[in-house]
Amino acid sequence: MSSALRSGSGFRALQPVRFWRLVGEVTYPLSQSASKQLLTDSAYAAIVRTSVSLGTLVAAAMLLAIARTTSALAQEGAVPSADHLDEIIVTAEKQEQSASTVGMPIVAATGTVLRERGITSVADLTRLVAGLTVQQSSFNSSSFTLRGVGFFNSDLATPPAVTIYVDEVPLPYPAMTKLAAFDLARVEVLEGPQGTLFGQNATGGAVNYIAAKPTDAFAAGVDATYGRFNLLQIGGFISGPINDQLKVRIAVQGQHSDPWQKSITRPDNRLGTVRELQGRATLEWQPDSRFVSRLTLASTYDGSDSLAAQFIAPMVTIPALAAPGLLTFPVVNQPRAADWSSVLPGTNQPFPYASDTTLYQVSWRNDYRPRDDLAFTSLTSYADFHMAYGQDPSGTPFYIDDVIDRNGKVSAFFQELRATGQQGKINWLLGANYAHDDVKDEPLEFFSDVDLSHLFQGVDPQAYGDESLFPAHMRANTDAVFGRVEYNATERLMIEGGVRYNADRRTFDNCSIAVTNHFASFWNLFRGGALPLTQVGDCYVLDPANGLQPVDDVHSTLNQDSVSWRTGLNWTARPGLLLYANISKGFKAGAVPVLAASTVDQFKPVPQESLLAYEAGFKASLLDHRVQFNTSAFYYDYKDKQLRGSELDPVFGPLEALVSIPKSHVEGIEVQLNARPTEGLTLDTSATYLNTKIDEFTGFDALAHFGNQAGTPFPFSPKWQSITNIDYAFPISPRMKGFGGASLTYNSQTYSGVGALNLMRIDSFTLLDLRAGLDFSNGRYRVWAWGKNVTNECYWTNVFANGNAVARFVGQPAAYGVSFSARF
Repeated sequence: MSSALRSGSGFRALQPVRFWRLVGEVTYPLSQSASKQLLTDSAYAAIVRTSVSLGTLVAAAMLLAIARTTSALAQEGAVPSADHLDEIIVTAEKQEQSASTVGMPIVAATGTVLRERGITSVADLTRLVAGLTVQQSSFNSSSFTLRGVGFFNSDLATPPAVTIYVDEVPLPYPAMTKLAAFDLARVEVLEGPQGTLFGQNATGGAVNYIAAKPTDAFAAGVDATYGRFNLLQIGGFISGPINDQLKVRIAVQGQHSDPWQKSITRPDNRLGTVRELQGRATLEWQPDSRFVSRLTLASTYDGSDSLAAQFIAPMVTIPALAAPGLLTFPVVNQPRAADWSSVLPGTNQPFPYASDTTLYQVSWRNDYRPRDDLAFTSLTSYADFHMAYGQDPSGTPFYIDDVIDRNGKVSAFFQELRATGQQGKINWLLGANYAHDDVKDEPLEFFSDVDLSHLFQGVDPQAYGDESLFPAHMRANTDAVFGRVEYNATERLMIEGGVRYNADRRTFDNCSIAVTNHFASFWNLFRGGALPLTQVGDCYVLDPANGLQPVDDVHSTLNQDSVSWRTGLNWTARPGLLLYANISKGFKAGAVPVLAASTVDQFKPVPQESLLAYEAGFKASLLDHRVQFNTSAFYYDYKDKQLRGSELDPVFGPLEALVSIPKSHVEGIEVQLNARPTEGLTLDTSATYLNTKIDEFTGFDALAHFGNQAGTPFPFSPKWQSITNIDYAFPISPRMKGFGGASLTYNSQTYSGVGALNLMRIDSFTLLDLRAGLDFSNGRYRVWAWGKNVTNECYWTNVFANGNAVARFVGQPAAYGVSFSARF
């Protein structure tokens, strides 16, 4: 391991004293005096920072009790009591293992827990995983940031930094993941780089949804929910054997609700209707105990409204040309208040905010085990995704940056082959995969109320900027081979190592098209009448290397190889106490933006980024398996972090583009506590502390101000995040139990762009969810009432500057309802 450290390019930047101080803080609890040190240095700070959380205070009290009873750590031969914590089996390393025995941070929850807590989408995972943030973009898509590692970009073809899987099958682009979470057995969130087993684009981590599988005996279930805004969600499944060798499971779910956003200028206008439908059918064939073949067909439909934004401030270059009323447009601070354009420009037709988005996916998994110590797995999948939507991200009724996209398409093929085996003290895995993605997109942008669009109307009243189409086509081919070895040096010490070679080949074709005579005339005046003149339907992107002449297409390629690797030590100090230390390196693929570009340089590809991660921690089962206490410290050395920012054009000044931050780093501590102090009472809490910092970057901040950005934090990376859940179940009669619970989610302040600018600030927030209900016939029937964000906290997840407006996307207001679940 020391040689790997010395060979790492970021070793000098690691700051070993600081990292090993963090490691020491999380390994001190192995003695009573060290436990007190942990309480002083880490837990006390967490208590002070998150004192708004009653649940966190309760957890801190439990930590104090644990510190006083450290001698009870995982006693040899202890027999679990009737009310010990349930064990969760995960497949984080592509084999079934108890989560408490895997030497990496994992957050896992069963399908039952997800349903009761109202975690029904990827965006809801922020209520489960401390350290995760989800950002809504102005192009009806989402981005994910985990432990400060993420890539916020609004394009359909954006490769993520946190990958989403269903049964290990990738959904390669965030827009495809919105409706992935239904009829689940569990979810697993793996934190830190996962490149060796899950490939590139997992520098931040990976989310693996495990769908419920066909059952050996007949089973069926129904789930129904009714809530505020006339929310109606109904789902169900049927599962069981067809014959001795075939089993099937069919699950469907639909959801509809009324709009919840209110226009501040048109009181009768509403936005936010939900229309969703999900379905999955799984056929499993098992002719004998050695072979299993599983074919899954999944389909989702999303016809929901895209969300409108809240206006924060105008951002105008020439006030005299600003749209009348924009400079005095009201700023609101209420969860339901927003505004948007009501009709298409120049028509009486309503603006098409309802999306029309479908995903069809087929996956086929085959597992063959010729003998007990050898297994082969084949994973094949194909996904077809179509997206259409309209969105107004300005928070105003003006046409500042409105978008309609009627033709977003993704086709994605994936094939993986792997073998796993065991020989003596060695467990091994070898594999290879291939992926091919084809992504097309054609956003149409409206900006007729932007001040600079009217720059030449004194010369020609019909010459103004109003609409632009920017088609894009991306093709990616990825080949990879990978392997992993575990060597059990002793009964308690395991050494692991993994490596993946990845070859990524991407091609891009981009342009910006003039779609009206108004814009063509405007652009010709902007160019000073230079020939050839731009006509309707022409690509108007200019090439600085060719005298600012327009081009027909901007074609670029990005061919890059990478070697991801991981090495680690896992020491089982005694049964129930695992200590681990890992070093890993991961990569995220490069990209080209989709935007209304003025010059060829704006489409310049940004290269792949890399992350060198150091992590150490422990997982301890305490007090006769009533308490699970996990903690880790980590340090990330970040190279070429990708960012949607600006570049300086010698003619046009700052222009939007993708840029790279040469050097940056993340350091942090994470704590997880799961406890069952008495029968029926379960408490779990987690907290993440992050310190993110740009070490080297001279460029534009989030509002296009040029300067040295070193020392500023990453976007969307709160310094403190915590999640606390308390659940209590109690008997009422022999066939009936009552249950209740509360969840508290806290995020400290962060920023949405580089530079830590006050205008781009995302304030801290605390969300409280409540639930209470009845359980009949040992869980066969359950009914409960619930509330989400019951204090009606006004919070937001993103702030952005578009055209002449700075605006934000606000989280949903208080919601409440009742749910029913039945199993037959």
